[in-house]
Amino acid sequence: VGLLGVRRWLPLLLLPLLVLLARPQTGAGFEAVPCNATTMDCGMDFFADVYQQFLMAQHEVVIMPYFIKPTLKIFHSRSGGPPDITLTDLIVQAVRRNVHVWIMGWDNAASEKFLPFHQDREYEQLFKAVGEDHEYLHLTLDTSRNFVASVYYIPHIKSYAFDRKVAYVGGIDFSENRLDSPQHLRPDPRLVQVPIDENHVTGNEKPWQDVMVRVDGPAAEHVAMILVERWWTYCKSEGYMRSQASRPFDALADAIWGVAKSLEASKWKGYQCAKLPPPGRLGVLELSVSAGTGYTMNQYDVKVPTLGLQSSGLPEGKTVSAALSTGGSEQVVVTGLRALDSPLPQSVTFTISGIQVTANSDSDTNAQLNGGDLLKARWLPDGVPQPVPAGTQTCQMALSGDRDWMGVSRPRTENYDDHLKIIREAKRYILIENQYFSTMFDAASHECSHSNNRVEAELYSGSTNQVGQQLLDRIKDAGRTSSNFSVAVIIPLGTEPGSFYPNLRGTFCFEQAVEDFWTTESFKSDWRDYFSFYFISNAVDVPANMGGPGTAFYGIFTHTKMIVADDDVAIVGSANINDRSLNGDRDAEVGVQIRGGSYPRELREKLMLAQMGDPSLVDTNHLVKSLNKVASANAKALYKSMGIKFPEGTYTKDGQTNQLFGLIGVKVVNVPTLVSDVDFATLKYPLSREVAGGGGMDTFKWFVVPGAKPPNLQGLLFPWSRSIWGLPKMTSVTQLYSNAFNWRRLDGQQDRQKVGNASQPLLV
Repeated sequence: VGLLGVRRWLPLLLLPLLVLLARPQTGAGFEAVPCNATTMDCGMDFFADVYQQFLMAQHEVVIMPYFIKPTLKIFHSRSGGPPDITLTDLIVQAVRRNVHVWIMGWDNAASEKFLPFHQDREYEQLFKAVGEDHEYLHLTLDTSRNFVASVYYIPHIKSYAFDRKVAYVGGIDFSENRLDSPQHLRPDPRLVQVPIDENHVTGNEKPWQDVMVRVDGPAAEHVAMILVERWWTYCKSEGYMRSQASRPFDALADAIWGVAKSLEASKWKGYQCAKLPPPGRLGVLELSVSAGTGYTMNQYDVKVPTLGLQSSGLPEGKTVSAALSTGGSEQVVVTGLRALDSPLPQSVTFTISGIQVTANSDSDTNAQLNGGDLLKARWLPDGVPQPVPAGTQTCQMALSGDRDWMGVSRPRTENYDDHLKIIREAKRYILIENQYFSTMFDAASHECSHSNNRVEAELYSGSTNQVGQQLLDRIKDAGRTSSNFSVAVIIPLGTEPGSFYPNLRGTFCFEQAVEDFWTTESFKSDWRDYFSFYFISNAVDVPANMGGPGTAFYGIFTHTKMIVADDDVAIVGSANINDRSLNGDRDAEVGVQIRGGSYPRELREKLMLAQMGDPSLVDTNHLVKSLNKVASANAKALYKSMGIKFPEGTYTKDGQTNQLFGLIGVKVVNVPTLVSDVDFATLKYPLSREVAGGGGMDTFKWFVVPGAKPPNLQGLLFPWSRSIWGLPKMTSVTQLYSNAFNWRRLDGQQDRQKVGNASQPLLV
């Protein structure tokens, strides 16, 4: 047991040394391709669409989940009723039609022990369910490609593809609380039903706001190619050999740790690399031969060598052969493996009956053949004619990740780079909806300055990504020039413990930095017209059997990862605004950047339909002003109905006003002499976090005001401010979901000297 402990904790103690890597190189691997795109707002839309795709799939289903619960009923065979179909049901039906289903999950040293993600038995249940048809079900748990297993970092991907024609990218997994509607009603008989108890007061799990984007055409092929390349590189890696060799020892260690059913057989693991997913389409070579002066019928053999785009250590593709005759034409489909950091070439060289020809993507190549015939050739990367006409709506994969989870030779930072580019280029507005706001930016206050100085920091952040700084610079410029540019950020009112403190630090300090700048510059304008945080919540009638009559307030957990600017460009994916998702050498992420066309506007309108009640209320030339108007109206209606006041974060009853949400270890904004507000808050911590929407994975609790009538809300949008929670005075070790290490300020000269002498941060 002692040796096992050293084995598991040594990588954790050495992590600061391991993450001091060179800055990742930039440059997109996948090209922007024409596409159609559709927003799936919340799980109700998404699962209904996926259900239909499963029924129509003919050849292949690709599933790259964060995690799955295959035996849970989350699909509806009919609208209006409770879910009655499981993911297992759909997979069994597919494989019985000889459809290949590829599922690539993940496993690291902490997934079973610290997280509720013991996927071995879930996969074994799937394996048993398909029975003799298991040759069409392909399962693997990616344990990373390096010999030393990852402890902290993971593939945080949630992407799916059907027949490489339709794909989905975003934040939704096949799990119970992901099944929700944009209205986030509780109780709701259309959702997964659980027993009513103190952690599920309506028989439903916590509300879950999320977004997926559905894409088609070459973009869908790209999503599938991500799985193809990850599967091939994993099966050829030392990480796979390590995981196979250590299976008995890992199972024993899990059993000692107390992981349930860890010693049960996992027969499916013996088949993980028995079959590999087929390579994808890299492009199309268009050929035509016209008759020369001889008027004879000639036959030609065409050979297209492999493009050599595969990752290091993978086999080269096969030469593609085709036949062509005088007067004929042919579209030669070129397939192969493609490293996720390898862009497609803009030309290909091939032979036709011994004559070497190079075909370009931007113009036709003409060549004279033996016998006088004339050849015309054109290379179409991804099968797309070049150049793509201006104004065409395009989709481009945005990746994060390194060799550990993506198999690439250079860490990918497209998610980060694309976010910064959008922020820099926006002219009218930026709208962000994200689970996290953990980022670096300049701040002058004592509490928020020295954020990366572990000794002097009031609250250590550790974030290095510059998303916050770029946003702050744009907001400052707008204030100086009195332009109409504004930034709106929708965040969760409360999150699960792992992200709660870093989110509060980031949001508190950012709002304070904006206000401090306006004060320093003595601007006459209101900073709230240029920037605001918001959250979404609901207030509903309480049935008599659930504590009514009365009205209940609850926060809606916002898990979305989305940015849209100027109705011109958007990103939807799995990447949070934190270092884990953006830095490229930590978690693996997949997103889609959509430029041009109508999708960015449609995305904004779809989200605002539920969150503002009417998307026409949005003025994109004065985004924040128009959102403030609706959010303030909702806040007034809530106060009139229930006595809850936002953005102040107070609750008034019988003339007595108290803080609504309690939090341990905070600097209380309204009463700065206090270091904790749990003693006088209406909702003590952690109940406060749970009511706000941060009740772990599924816990749902609400705050009931007996006898109150539900307010007349316009959507679900409310104004956020740092008065709601206050500034957290410490971080928590559970922050390792948003940072590699965590820090809290230590008291006493001895502790200060200890910190000052330490070359790396201490675990506390």
